[in-house]
Amino acid sequence: MRVRSLVLVLVLAVAGCGPRSAPVAAPSASVAAPNGVDLLFAQMMVVHHAQAVQLSRVVAAEPGVSERIRHVAGFIAHDQQREIDETNAWLVAWGRPAVDPADPVVRQLHGGGDAATHGMLSDAQLDQVRDAVPAEASRLFLQQMIAHHTGAITMARSALEDGANAYIRTLATHIINEQTAENDAMRALLVTPPPG
Repeated sequence: MRVRSLVLVLVLAVAGCGPRSAPVAAPSASVAAPNGVDLLFAQMMVVHHAQAVQLSRVVAAEPGVSERIRHVAGFIAHDQQREIDETNAWLVAWGRPAVDPADPVVRQLHGGGDAATHGMLSDAQLDQVRDAVPAEASRLFLQQMIAHHTGAITMARSALEDGANAYIRTLATHIINEQTAENDAMRALLVTPPPG
């Protein structure tokens, strides 16, 4: 029942009935300027979120995937795209360029040994979801998104420890809270898969 309630909340949020964050305003003198940790976290999180959006869209486009999985994927895609847009607006407000997640230079922020630690998926892992039958695609999506969220939570905790800017601290707190709740719901769906 708890999973059903969470899915309902996710669906309402996608439909525009859930909580919304305020638009990013221009920085004021009373707001702490971002330090290097803030800027790196913002840039990396845009790339990280973009992959979650991509994975969610892949599974949502799979024919035969259950409606519940499609709703979870739709919520994640919607929520993380909103955060990408807000974070890019924040970067521009602080005189930094918006991040293009497709830029190979930017993608290297998540390259190397840290990629797996941060939950970033390889192209082969994304292809596994595309090529799988519906039940397997759902299982792979849930497992991969849980790992992806866990990486984002780890990054967000680091940003809270060393970041200075209020927006980044708020974003990091939101990521920890929301993605922890989503992971709980997705783990429950792995234990009791929704009917096809």
